Amino acid sequence: MDVYQLRASDQTPTQIHDFNPSTFPPLGLFWTIELPEDSVEVELGKGSASLRGFDVPVFDYGNIINALFGPPPSPLPTGSVSFRVVWSGVDQRVHIRNIDPVYGGFAGEFIRNKAQMEWTAEVGDYIFESDPLATSSSAFAEIGRERNGSFFPQG
Repeated sequence: MDVYQLRASDQTPTQIHDFNPSTFPPLGLFWTIELPEDSVEVELGKGSASLRGFDVPVFDYGNIINALFGPPPSPLPTGSVSFRVVWSGVDQRVHIRNIDPVYGGFAGEFIRNKAQMEWTAEVGDYIFESDPLATSSSAFAEIGRERNGSFFPQG
């Protein structure tokens, strides 16, 4: 999550917070963390899924440059985020199989649908909060099952 403040002189946005769940350099996937298995529920046939995180620790790198190329001596201050994302409905079922030797090597069954999200973030004395889940909407959402790498048969 990134937080910006408008400069009073010319209303230019200036980044004041860059919250990331992983430390730098990343130990695995960048900007990605492991959540408990019970944080995810999926009923792919119905086009529904949910993802929840509670008090997930995050580090404030201040700006994207620090987050990408190295933090200040210690990312200050630490905070936490909580969120809930819900996917629902079946607008379209999409089957993809890409065997292109350069850009391919995957197959999947996907469901294009709707998603909604609500979240809160706490850092120091500050609390940031979205509107309730029921008020959110998405321009694009998709859930599915993909096979790649050694799980993708080329034949």
